[in-house]
Order: sequence, then C-alpha cells, then structure tokens
Amino acid sequence: MANIFAARQFISYFAKARTVYNTHSPFLYEFTQKVLEDDRHYYAFDELEVLRQKLLHTNTEIEFVDFGAGSKNLGKRSTRKMKDIARTSLISPLKAKWMFRLIDFLKPTNILELGTSLGLSALYMQSAALNAPLITLEGNPASAQVAQKNFSIFPYAKNIFLEVGKFEDTLNPALQSLGKVDFVFMDGNHQKMPTLQYFEQIKPFLSEKSVVILDDIYWSEGMADAWSRLKNDSQVTLSVDLFHFGILFFRKENKEKEHHILAPSKWKPWVRAW
Repeated sequence: MANIFAARQFISYFAKARTVYNTHSPFLYEFTQKVLEDDRHYYAFDELEVLRQKLLHTNTEIEFVDFGAGSKNLGKRSTRKMKDIARTSLISPLKAKWMFRLIDFLKPTNILELGTSLGLSALYMQSAALNAPLITLEGNPASAQVAQKNFSIFPYAKNIFLEVGKFEDTLNPALQSLGKVDFVFMDGNHQKMPTLQYFEQIKPFLSEKSVVILDDIYWSEGMADAWSRLKNDSQVTLSVDLFHFGILFFRKENKEKEHHILAPSKWKPWVRAW
C-alpha cells in the first residue's frame, strides 16, 4: 500500500480518527478497549510470527496464479519465490493481532475467508476461535498447497477447511455449507466490482450478529469507492474505518446508521479524557 493514493488517504484518516477517549457508545467503547487498546501478548502470536519469518526466508519457487487486482480472467501466471509472496501477501503483524482480538471479542461460531495466501491469516483467526469452523478460499493451487502444509503444523487448525479455485466457483458452496456466516474476511481480490459482487453474494447469509471485514480499503481508488458503497449499504447499521480494515456490522441495536473512524490511542498520545 506504499503508494501516493494510500498515503494521502492515511493523512485524511489520521486527521479524522477518534480514539477510545472520544468514544461514547458502550459497544464502540468496548470494541476499542478490547481490539485497539488491548496490549496482552498471546502465545499463539509467537508461534505464528516464527512461521512468518520462515516464509519470509524461503527461497523455494512456486507457480503463482493471480486472479486479483490487475489480472485477466484466466489469471496472471508466473513463478515466484515464496519469500516474495510472503512479503507482499501475508497479513501484517498489526492487522493479524487486531484480527485475533476482534474474533476473541466477537466470538463468532464460524468464519469465512476469501484469500488464503500462505495461510497465516487463517491461523491467526482460528487461534482466536478454536472451535469455530473456518472455510478459507484460495485461487492459486500452489499457494493453497503451502497453506495446507502450514495448517498441518498446528493442532488447532483441524477446523480449517481450504477450498481451491476461483471465488466464482467456490464462494457459493462455502456459503451453502455454513448456512449463516458470523465472520467474513474479504482479502482475495482488490478490485472494486468483484468486491461488490462477492458482498452481494454473501449478504443473504448474514444475520444481525454477522461482521464483514474488508481488507486494504485504501489500496486504490476503486477499493476506496467499494468501501464507500458497502458502508452505505442498506443492511449495514454500523461501519468502522481502521484504515487498514473496514468493518461492517449489521446490529439491530443501531437504530440509525453510524460510521466511525477509529485509531489506537497510542497513535494520538496527545488526546486524553478530561
């Protein structure tokens, strides 16, 4: 996301972002406390960051088929070193810990991920919800093979089910299998129209307790526009902009639509409660 558009968007985000000290809603206050402010360190973090470092230093080349941003219908095919895929595709440590804490806070009964990559994000999510079945979808067979191998290392990954293929082929069967989806992480295609289409496909399977996480909402102008449209969807009652993530809630307790831009208080240490 190191591009001019994202940099400009971050400046705007940072200027507008509020912290826990400006949060008045009981739900949002608890959200900021347990997701953004919690600094507890979990054992799973150490295990998974060891895996990250291993992937970042693996020179093995695998075939890479990109069905996401910038690719054609059949995908861009190339051979890439695993460490390069890890460097550009793995969830960052900050986002991984936010995701872990968000799941620990919400306690979903099932999880759906669009975009497995090498499996690190699925492992972070599963480690926060050990008994929740997690279906993760990946378009690139070679990446999926690496992810499956990584899943085999961790006993708690027994509830992770990996489906390989284009989302157009795998998303609906996954939704049908889950029935109602509690937690969705959309990280597999950074293009506006596919993102909107996948959301429309997912919507009938959402409930008032569901949460949809949209990754890299400022990746491009197209993704920013997709985020703007999704947060204004009629079923969304509460949206939260964390810059790296956009979070959509469907809570009926919110009688009027709300949108909040939030940041950890340590990012704005001069803001304090009076």
